[in-house]
Amino acid sequence: MMQNLIDGFGAQLSEALEIASKATLSKPSQPIYNIVIAGMGGSGIGGNLVTTLTANDISCPITLCKSYDIPAFVGSNTLFIACSFSGNTEETIDTTKKALKTGAKIVCITSGGKLGELASANKLDTINIPGRSGSPRASIGYSFVQLLHIFHAFGLTKSAYTSELEASIKLIEDQDGVKQVAKALAGQMKDKFVFLYGDTKLEAVLIRTQQQIAENSKHISHVNVFPEMNHNELVGWKYPEGIYANAMVVLARTSFEHPRNSIRMEVCKGIFKEHVKETVELVAKGESFTEQSIYLIHLLDWTSFFLAELNNVDPFPVDVINYLKVELAKHV
Repeated sequence: MMQNLIDGFGAQLSEALEIASKATLSKPSQPIYNIVIAGMGGSGIGGNLVTTLTANDISCPITLCKSYDIPAFVGSNTLFIACSFSGNTEETIDTTKKALKTGAKIVCITSGGKLGELASANKLDTINIPGRSGSPRASIGYSFVQLLHIFHAFGLTKSAYTSELEASIKLIEDQDGVKQVAKALAGQMKDKFVFLYGDTKLEAVLIRTQQQIAENSKHISHVNVFPEMNHNELVGWKYPEGIYANAMVVLARTSFEHPRNSIRMEVCKGIFKEHVKETVELVAKGESFTEQSIYLIHLLDWTSFFLAELNNVDPFPVDVINYLKVELAKHV
């Protein structure tokens, strides 16, 4: 099932664009001075992505809310966007209820559930996305495309990034080429602790990859970005020796990385090679940063699928998360 969902990522993006084109949003009663995006896991990572994608375009700051609390500044000049694929994410429901008390402009992105009911009861703007996949992480295209649409609809960005998204869909049509690279990378990752590094601009993509490797492959990995890792983590590349003896580095590269970070990565490759046998570089395809990000997301989603096959696990179930939810339900 996960294989079909990854395979259909391009079609998902197309459907997401169609949903966005038909979405109706009411005008905010007050000017928007800040944005808060609430969402967890696969429902929340879209917020990370749009924060990066719109960094040079957005007219006000974005704060991500991945807990039960909301920032003290949330008020009538806040655009509060609640993202929950199922509509039953307890943290997101809790923060949305708190945001309601502040007079914030609230928009919900969900397939229904309790968040849908809350939105309906309070007449909140809602963009309904399909819940048929049963997998938030496999529905990422629906959420971040709607976020881009909301920003543009409220005049916070100059573009809805439609042309870049359409170009991205065409870019990932070459499934065979992507799968070939992904399968080879998964083979290198097998039985390895994987360090995922890249420029700061790719932090959201790398966090998404870490999540996919964890949930699909049932495999642990680590993420950090340049230049921050050069100011602390790099010193830790010594102990415990056992980890590095069975580790590898994946460097994600784009044509948009800062020139100084390109130099930093080249220097650090030599440092990594003193401790690990393999340092693999993934070079993104595409013209725009949006295209390159989506290309890497798709490539690394396939990598997580093939790694799941090598680990002899079903990529779809997340049994331990379901167990946690059952236990939490006992303490309501």
